[in-house]
Amino acid sequence: MSDEKYQAGESYAEEKLPSYSFDNPTKLAQDLLKELASVRSQVTLPELVAVLKSLTQKPLDDKTGATEVLIGILTSLSPKSKLRTVLTNKLIDSLWGNLQHPPLSYVGGDVKYEVVQPGQQSIQKPFDTIEFKAPDSDVILREEVPQYPDGLYQYRMPDGAYNNIMAPNLGRAGTPYAKSVRNLKRLHGVKPDPGLLFDLLMARDDKHFQENPAGISSMFFYHASIIIHDIFRTSRTDPNKSDTSSYLDLAPLYGSSLKDQLEIRTMKEGKLKPDTFHEKRLLGQPAGVNVMLVLYSRFHNYAADILLKINEGGRFTLTCGPTASPEERAKAVAKQDHDLFNVARLITGGLYINICLHDYLRAITNTHHSKSDWTLDPRVDMDKQFDGEGTPRGVGNQVSVEFNLLYRFHSCISKKDERWINDFFLKLFPGRNPDDLANVSWVELGQALLRFEQQTPKDPSVREFAGLKRQADGRFKDEDLVNVLDEAMQDPSGIFGARTIPKALKIVEVLGIKQARKWQVASLNEFRDFFGLKKHEKFSDINSDPEIANILEKLYTSPDMVELYPGLMIEDFKPVRNTGCGISPPYSLGRAVLSDAVTLVRSDRFNTLDYTVSNLTAWGYNEVQHDPLTLGGSMLYKLIQRGVPGWFPFNSISVMQPMYTKIGNEKIARELGTMDQYTLDGPKPPSKPVVIVTSAAIKEVLSNPKKFVVPWLPAVNSLFPGKKDLSWFMLAGDEPANYAHRASIEKATAKIPNLAQAVREFIDRVGNQLVEKETFQLAEGLNQIDIIRDVAIPLNAQLLADYFHFDLKTDENPNGSLGAAQLYRALLDIRIWGVNNNDPGQAWNRRRRAQEGCAVIIESTRKLVDKAVASKGFGLGIASTISSALSSIKKGSLRSCGLKLVEELLAQGNSPERVVDNLWLTAFGGIGVPVTAFYEVMEFFLKPENAAIWAQVQTLAEKGDDAGLHAYVAEAQRLTSSQRNVRVAKEPAVLEGKQIQPGNLVVMMLGVAGRAGDGSPTEVSELATFNPFRKDSGNVTAFSYGKHHCLGRDPATIFLDGLVRLAAKLKNLRPAPGEMGVVKTIQVGSEKAYLNDSWSYLGFDASTWKVHFDGKGKGVFKGDREPTKVMDMNTYYGLIQQKKAEFLDKVHNDL
Repeated sequence: MSDEKYQAGESYAEEKLPSYSFDNPTKLAQDLLKELASVRSQVTLPELVAVLKSLTQKPLDDKTGATEVLIGILTSLSPKSKLRTVLTNKLIDSLWGNLQHPPLSYVGGDVKYEVVQPGQQSIQKPFDTIEFKAPDSDVILREEVPQYPDGLYQYRMPDGAYNNIMAPNLGRAGTPYAKSVRNLKRLHGVKPDPGLLFDLLMARDDKHFQENPAGISSMFFYHASIIIHDIFRTSRTDPNKSDTSSYLDLAPLYGSSLKDQLEIRTMKEGKLKPDTFHEKRLLGQPAGVNVMLVLYSRFHNYAADILLKINEGGRFTLTCGPTASPEERAKAVAKQDHDLFNVARLITGGLYINICLHDYLRAITNTHHSKSDWTLDPRVDMDKQFDGEGTPRGVGNQVSVEFNLLYRFHSCISKKDERWINDFFLKLFPGRNPDDLANVSWVELGQALLRFEQQTPKDPSVREFAGLKRQADGRFKDEDLVNVLDEAMQDPSGIFGARTIPKALKIVEVLGIKQARKWQVASLNEFRDFFGLKKHEKFSDINSDPEIANILEKLYTSPDMVELYPGLMIEDFKPVRNTGCGISPPYSLGRAVLSDAVTLVRSDRFNTLDYTVSNLTAWGYNEVQHDPLTLGGSMLYKLIQRGVPGWFPFNSISVMQPMYTKIGNEKIARELGTMDQYTLDGPKPPSKPVVIVTSAAIKEVLSNPKKFVVPWLPAVNSLFPGKKDLSWFMLAGDEPANYAHRASIEKATAKIPNLAQAVREFIDRVGNQLVEKETFQLAEGLNQIDIIRDVAIPLNAQLLADYFHFDLKTDENPNGSLGAAQLYRALLDIRIWGVNNNDPGQAWNRRRRAQEGCAVIIESTRKLVDKAVASKGFGLGIASTISSALSSIKKGSLRSCGLKLVEELLAQGNSPERVVDNLWLTAFGGIGVPVTAFYEVMEFFLKPENAAIWAQVQTLAEKGDDAGLHAYVAEAQRLTSSQRNVRVAKEPAVLEGKQIQPGNLVVMMLGVAGRAGDGSPTEVSELATFNPFRKDSGNVTAFSYGKHHCLGRDPATIFLDGLVRLAAKLKNLRPAPGEMGVVKTIQVGSEKAYLNDSWSYLGFDASTWKVHFDGKGKGVFKGDREPTKVMDMNTYYGLIQQKKAEFLDKVHNDL
């Protein structure tokens, strides 16, 4: 620069970098290549454009080497290059942006326990500390909430501390309210009398009560009440502080301190005391609020129970050995309880948050009044979408005085709940009449509430409400809870706006107005301005009712002088908008509620950054994960169905969206054309299962179809509501039409030549191909294969595809539209829904998945059946040239048998549609069941104690002795089968000494019956032995009994025998060492549940089993079946901490 002044050592002016835009990477690359010849030798223009894009776009494809190319370019540029500085800065920025600064998510969740010796005095500590008697022990333990640097980083602290680890007191219980809005407007020195404000502007009378026009029910406001009491609990000694945390952590259930938790926990296995919640204030709320908390309590215990059974990664294993002292065992049990409780709490909190977002927020925005799955879910990762750092998540929160005032939804109390409030207040103030409740003073209210609390039991586990009584086990009757819920879901809420608050709440509102003045909150217009809303310019902007506007003008002179409270509550309310607005809030309140909802959820570390599989476990995360296809992700139905299972129909129009009334839901469903998916039926007691296990009792049931009926018709018909009647299907009933249908299928299959041989050849050919394809060589002579996932399952899928002519892509159907996993999943979804649906919490989604499976199979199979029709000229009188499409089918193959079955069904006069229905209805019972039977049989054969039996099986397979092999397999199946069947009783009966009443579900354990016989000790003992030469005793088998015995028994046994024959060819076959070779199962009620590979899903059938073998040939494994011995990490750290404590005690004693 010509006018630059000289300064020794440096310039006066700062060096200015040129401006380069990364919005147009192509132009930037062209400029770079044009100006710098050294770059042209390294990259082409497209490569350079990709490199520059990598600095601003995600995800980065690191296989392109973009970062390395950029580094090469930078090293070739001159040290004086301005562009080198710009690109270097951009690279540093992109690398910096890969991590949080500082990190917000940490690990660690342990607590320490001290043994309190007899006679030892309690030590006063500055932090939250409890002492308790360890369950099943005389040991007294002391537990202290850990403080920095220790902490419950992966668990919620009892008081909400350390949500933001860098600001540990942010949002902590006992900290002051924040103040969101600056107040600069000087309001009246003497403000209107609060009582006068209530009488003139807020008091409800019958003339002004209106039902919410969108159909919102009282359930919405019961949930809102839980949220309000979750984040607001103004201290009685310091009204500037809240005694709860500023996070949605279900404080009404769990409390806000370790001492609170001790009152509701059993301190064993992570569970809460039955039907217990902490917040006593809610006993003064309508019964529905308390019932919802009881449901959350039940869900927590359900989660804790499943967590312990799964014990993912051994994280809930006791940290002590079998020889531990009583004190060390007490500590280990306490730690197990601590971990289970806190993980179950995170899971329950996950359900709570998803209800907040996908039921509560969808009601606020009325998106339920659409088929859209959109929800205002603030947890999304926005990733620098709007500013340099992106919209932050998990940074903590502090609730404010403004929102304390805003969350007062008294306007919307229903007429039913208004009567409840009047009755409650009349009990608080005996001698008063309803009209006099508005005259209660704040002193009288305080005294009455104090008396009410003093009369409330201190132990939360014995508290009762609304006349509901606890049973001997501490639980409330399901029926009582259901009645409260049913009434609440039919009870229309009121609306917001002026003159809508019940008069009995006058003193509560007066105290609210006074508290707002004490807090010196901003004016209504200042509040609106803070939220970016247009200020009210005239009183009619606040409320368009001339009478209300005139009163406001007389009281406040100018709209700018109107106080925030009660101004928020007397504004005009928003009109219902489908979609957009459901609860019709006052204008200012509506915007603020949405803002606060986003803040409450997005600021909470445990709802965002730490809402992970590692913290909730794979099963826990999956259990509370919303499904967008279920009413946009609604989850409140699951809370109800888990808490009172089976009382409501799975498709109850009330339960699937409880925050709308039954009438409102019906109206919406009819408008959307989805009414056929629901029922208007009300609740009733669920069918009580009665389990029977002896052959004699099972035969009695299956031989009396009039007394014990098949239950499956409603399920299969509900797949096509109002569109198909499948009552003709063989398993739909015991009418002549059902038996005639079975006979027609038997007749058609009887005409298939060499079917058994075709099945055997199919299993040998395709099975060997799968074994060869899926074997993984670990080392020379050591192989691994998932014999269930990669062999049995695809083989099962293709067997059914060929036999029932489904459109699976194979060498004989090269243009097939389905893959093996897709077909298996579709058929299994149908089977689970049709005959295995015993979980009301999953029933809605199971039906939808079954409907999707049906649609896929029916659509694809219909095309093949139509080709068969055209090929043979059925109904046309001529043969079509379309027969060339079937030319890939090999003569005598199983696929050709399937085509023959289609032709025979067509020849019986069935329409193509009826043929397709015959195929999938007959097929779905054969999916999954033989896979699990194969696992059960092989698990038996491969036990070390059965090595000799397995050697004999290998010999039989090698010889080709099919009959001998079948005898061994059938006997192993008898000893291991978990198969069952069900019927519904229509008449009273007595089975195995058990009283059966009409409506009871009779569960027949077919597999057990094969091992129980008549139930006598002698026969049970004899039947427990392995004897492949056993004569048929007439006992029930896994293939059932009677007129509905398994129609596919012969193909199923050939399939099972064939799979065992394949396995017998694998030398030294054994389960993979350690947990890798264990098929994870847990017991849920009377049902054995199989976990999937990630332990996130409970199913009815085995889906994975890894085995090792040493090549092909005979051989029984005799080596070490265990992997390298590694101590359980929980036990390891438990021992380390024990040794540390012993050392410190010794040092202390020596001193």
